[in-house]
Amino acid sequence: MSTEHVAPRPSTSPHTGELAVENGWPQLRSERQWGAFTVFSTSIATAIATWCFIIGGFVSYYLTAVPGTMAIIAGSLIGMFFIVLALLPVCTKYGIDSVTSSRPQFGVRGSLLSVLIIFGTTLGWNLILFIFMGRATTSILRGFGITVPGWTTGAAGVLGILVVLAVLRGGPHKLRDLGPPIAALTLVFGVIVMVLLVHRIGISALLSAPAVAPSPDSHTNWASGLEVLIASNLSWWAYTGGIVRNSPSSRTSLWSIVVGLGLGVGAGSLAGFYAGLVIPGSGGDPTQFLVRVGGPAIGILLLLFIIIADLGTAMVGVYAAAIALRQVPGKLSTWSWQSSVILASLPAVVLVGFFPDVVFQHFSTFLSFLGVCFGPICGIQIVDFFLLRKQRLDVAALYDFSHTGAYRFWGGVNPVGFLAFAAGVATYLYLLDPVTYQSRVPFPYLTASLPAVVVSGLAYWAGAVLVLKPLGTGGYQARSIQTNPMEQ
Repeated sequence: MSTEHVAPRPSTSPHTGELAVENGWPQLRSERQWGAFTVFSTSIATAIATWCFIIGGFVSYYLTAVPGTMAIIAGSLIGMFFIVLALLPVCTKYGIDSVTSSRPQFGVRGSLLSVLIIFGTTLGWNLILFIFMGRATTSILRGFGITVPGWTTGAAGVLGILVVLAVLRGGPHKLRDLGPPIAALTLVFGVIVMVLLVHRIGISALLSAPAVAPSPDSHTNWASGLEVLIASNLSWWAYTGGIVRNSPSSRTSLWSIVVGLGLGVGAGSLAGFYAGLVIPGSGGDPTQFLVRVGGPAIGILLLLFIIIADLGTAMVGVYAAAIALRQVPGKLSTWSWQSSVILASLPAVVLVGFFPDVVFQHFSTFLSFLGVCFGPICGIQIVDFFLLRKQRLDVAALYDFSHTGAYRFWGGVNPVGFLAFAAGVATYLYLLDPVTYQSRVPFPYLTASLPAVVVSGLAYWAGAVLVLKPLGTGGYQARSIQTNPMEQ
């Protein structure tokens, strides 16, 4: 056997299931202990965080209260629809994470692209969470009349990172243990914040508030509001695999994921949306005015909500990033779990501690980056798994880096996958400038993410039919449809 071959299940012992979770190995159904409630609670704890305020704040630039509410909910479900198709069947069927699920499309070494995207995405979201935590702490302290130095924002954010590291160093099972209580507290405080917000604003003021900076074209405004939520929920590609791989079936996870991750972001974004409408200068950030308006009691409640919600989400983000890093062939895959968690968090410590304002100011560009990357990946995976591979993979080949591996392609890289990905990215960039948010979408109500999904999927299908299958590479043969123990 080649030394490049990596066995997915090196041993069977009482600790093998936990090692599989830490290292991204496929889990047997008997080892997957997350039921529907655990998946749902983890999803809620992940979805509802202070990033929702900023996401909703962006929608307030384009739409008023009623159409904006509809666009937020619809965009959340549309984005989640593609995530469910791309990841839920394959990850629950074989007990694998998002990075491993992309190896049949990009190659066992080409899946490094997925590692980089997941690491960049989870890092970006965590930066926003910790900076928001620092900003909220500073704002609330000032609301109490306390003078705070400029470095307080970064220091409070770094403190949050250290708390996450302290929790996760005990192992990935901490997510299962802490998910339900964090989810319950997040929901309770989230409802309180929403009620207080609407009460302080007033229904009539909310319904009559104009959009902050709408386009003259109503179709463009609607498409822009949808796109913000579609792109945001497409980013769950980085998180979903790590969550549902712990569940025994798609049926167990489906509605937990759709409601928890999909509608969770939509519902959480409404607070930021409403705040952005009635306080245009807030950008959807309620910490910038609720303490002034509501006094110390609301400030304490809001700070508790932000701390609990952000820590819960950040734990899942660091976990997903650590799992992704451990899929990189070489020394990274042999590091201890604690070392992987520290490495996944180290860039956040530097950026949050020293450059919080710069990072926060560029959040809109980062948000568009999500749609650029994850829409094309979803399109490629949906076409490959359902149309080309008929929902069957060779599990051993997912971890086989030898020259005879089914997903080796050429040097471990599938150029067809990368070209299809590039076609989807180019389509998105042509239709929507991620920096200026200027749209070229030719049809009313059409967003940039949807064409990117379709174009990348069609490009991959054409490349597989015209190139990969005739050359007999990529596992599109009998061996890719053999029965695997992960399905039993």
